[in-house]
Amino acid sequence: MLITQQRFSHTISFEFEPETLTYTRSDAYGSHSFQLPYGSIGMDPRQTTERNGTLFNGGILLSAWGLAQTGYALAHGDLLGVIFLIPGLACLLFHALAKIELTSLSSDAGEIALLHDKNYELIMDAIRDRRKKQLLDWYGNINFANDPEEEIRKFHWLHSQHLISEGQLEQIVTTIRNADTDDQGRYEELLPPKQ
Repeated sequence: MLITQQRFSHTISFEFEPETLTYTRSDAYGSHSFQLPYGSIGMDPRQTTERNGTLFNGGILLSAWGLAQTGYALAHGDLLGVIFLIPGLACLLFHALAKIELTSLSSDAGEIALLHDKNYELIMDAIRDRRKKQLLDWYGNINFANDPEEEIRKFHWLHSQHLISEGQLEQIVTTIRNADTDDQGRYEELLPPKQ
């Protein structure tokens, strides 16, 4: 599934593959792309606003030039010299209005930005669902060969990530604590010796 977001010179593409997300972002300054597993995406969204710095710098420069031209024109009796202020003020006004609202998600490969448009919720839901599925595939099974406290910490982490409910956590912790010690010994015998 491919979803593309676009606003002004910003284009962001999300290609949802079975195990990985391919993220591509391009704007006036360049582009970058990376591929990462869903499980490495953090779900602690951060809201940011981006503005075009070129418009601001151009507005300041044109306003300074416009003030100088206006001063010169008014000193020579030309009242139409005020017209030189318009381009700079227009750039500053457009800079103030042309902002882009983004939500950023951290990941192992870099920051993932989402534009606030009609596809925002669809993309967030797809990332959230695929991340949950992948993390539960990776860490959702009890490994009785591991230290019981390590396993309990693993499931507490899954709960802190909102991937399992409180009831599921309690049931899993009870299962780990009540596991038959003979079964644990049988699993430990299958492990290679530690070096």
